[in-house]
Amino acid sequence: MLICVTMANAFLGNNMKFFLVPLRLTRWFLFLAVLGCSQGENVLSIALNQHNPKTVYIGTTGGGFYKSTDEGATFKKMNDGLSGYNITSVAVNPSISSVLYAGTFGDSVYRSVDGGRQWVLTHNGLNVNAGTQAINSIVVDPEVAEIVYVATNHGVYKTTDGGGEWQSVNLGFANRFAITLAFDPSDKNRLLAGTNEGIYITSNGAKNWTILDPETKKWAVNTIVFDRTNPSTLYTGTNQGVFKSTDRGLTWQRQANGFSSHFIMTIAIDPALSQILYAGSKDGIYRTTDGGETWHLLPDSPRSISVIATHPQIHGTLFAGTTHGLYKSIDQGGNWTKINLY
Repeated sequence: MLICVTMANAFLGNNMKFFLVPLRLTRWFLFLAVLGCSQGENVLSIALNQHNPKTVYIGTTGGGFYKSTDEGATFKKMNDGLSGYNITSVAVNPSISSVLYAGTFGDSVYRSVDGGRQWVLTHNGLNVNAGTQAINSIVVDPEVAEIVYVATNHGVYKTTDGGGEWQSVNLGFANRFAITLAFDPSDKNRLLAGTNEGIYITSNGAKNWTILDPETKKWAVNTIVFDRTNPSTLYTGTNQGVFKSTDRGLTWQRQANGFSSHFIMTIAIDPALSQILYAGSKDGIYRTTDGGETWHLLPDSPRSISVIATHPQIHGTLFAGTTHGLYKSIDQGGNWTKINLY
């Protein structure tokens, strides 16, 4: 409990202005309510290896990093070189799948070149303020293995040498509390950044940013996902619900039918059937089978959802990270099994 209070006080000390803005709450408000404050390990991040989908990576509170090589049946803890800070984001290099990145709430970014066996801190150039730094999202260039971007509460940073040196790439941001990043599948130089005050876009590899749609300034944007079968379509989960765009983010429509909770932490798309999506909230997991027109709360889903990840090859298989553990479903969220990480 002391650790939780200390971290919350440190974070709020440097970000109190952010919390005074009505409704501009990000996922970190929810995280701070649970980090270190409940028993067991809260699952904050999930990543699947696209080259070997049986491999699943999990990041938890207390610096726990777990790896499974049997689609989540069993996990092994792999923390050599990691600190005790909460692992809030995990990314697998799409070009070299043995290279992983882990972002923490507390110190910075770690890199592994051997599938998670050993980790090295890579924070040169980052705005490191121990106890308040938050690596909220990590994305790796789909073609150039050494180019990585991170979204932090001090803005967006980029490395071109795999984390050896980071550069601030925040030209054009009105607010630098960045929460999530997403590559446009049709153009790797086009990235979207969700912040606590809207969605920003770059079309030149983060040399500069502009607000994508002024309407989004009303939202705290927790997640952005593209429909890879039709990159003009994308979804965002915010503090005001789910929104959908069919014109690459130029305009948005709220997808509210069926929701009882409008604080959406995470969205995942079925890789085989893009009309099926899952949205996570404190109430549990909502599912749509018609591209967001209607949503239904899955009655047996776990609650207090932090992250959802769909299996890249097996239709209907997904993982859910919650404040009380990891869950897996193999039938589109109809039934769930809690997975023991220990």
